Amino acid sequence: MKKNKPLLYEYDKELASAFQLDCEFFLLEYEKYESCSFKDFVTLWREKAFTNVFADQKYAMFLKDFCENCFWMVKKCLMFPKSIYTQIGAFYLLYGLYYKQPVRNWVKIRITLEEYQKLYELVLEMKNRRQLDAVYIFFKMKTDEVFLFVAEKNALGPEDRFAKKVDLFKNDTFVKVKTESCLSMFQDICSSELLKNFNKTDKEYSDLKKKYSEKCSYIPSFSSTLVESIQTFKQTFEEIEGEPSDQPQSSVSEIYESRTAAKNKAMTSKNTGYREQRNVKPTK
Repeated sequence: MKKNKPLLYEYDKELASAFQLDCEFFLLEYEKYESCSFKDFVTLWREKAFTNVFADQKYAMFLKDFCENCFWMVKKCLMFPKSIYTQIGAFYLLYGLYYKQPVRNWVKIRITLEEYQKLYELVLEMKNRRQLDAVYIFFKMKTDEVFLFVAEKNALGPEDRFAKKVDLFKNDTFVKVKTESCLSMFQDICSSELLKNFNKTDKEYSDLKKKYSEKCSYIPSFSSTLVESIQTFKQTFEEIEGEPSDQPQSSVSEIYESRTAAKNKAMTSKNTGYREQRNVKPTK
């Protein structure tokens, strides 16, 4: 008999999937800079207040697993990059997430020989491009022993039930963000010949149905409103999308300050002292 998966396992899986989407959106935004500069990365990090990915977690005991998921997803973006910009952005993201993780005993980054070689090649490329921030960050991470060198990507145990179940390390990065939303697909359909052809077919069907109902009185005749409903919805959506918001927009600094309070709640005073010993610079 097949056993149901624990609730926490499902929560872990959903959280990991959501973070991958956030991570990919962030890296695509960084790619727009067309820069490998760490300064540009910091600008975007603060603008998006990305530290708050750790905020509002339902289960404090789950933070360790969430950190592992974050490193896992970012490594996928590093191993399967969309461009050199998303790849170096993933490396900076790995650095930022490690030193901002809100746990007392910091979770190390599991890394295999293949992943380390890929990372080292990236650092050499940045050295050739005179992007020395990446070189400094790499050696700082090595000095702080943030990497846990392992033979396998997945943690192994004496029994499968003691090992954490994770998805295969596959190239599925930057796929979800390319998927068009239902509304955008709907707009394309409304602006194409498909709707006109559908309207023509609908009229022909209504006429034939009316003629047939004259011969068979027990079959009711009614007018189709499908096309009108689609056009009404399209018009309503365009009006809502085009209306300016009456609510004042918060500035980036206001959003960052409000979210920083949530992050600070996750950080204990002991952990803060520990972070100072590790010489980690706070983001503002």
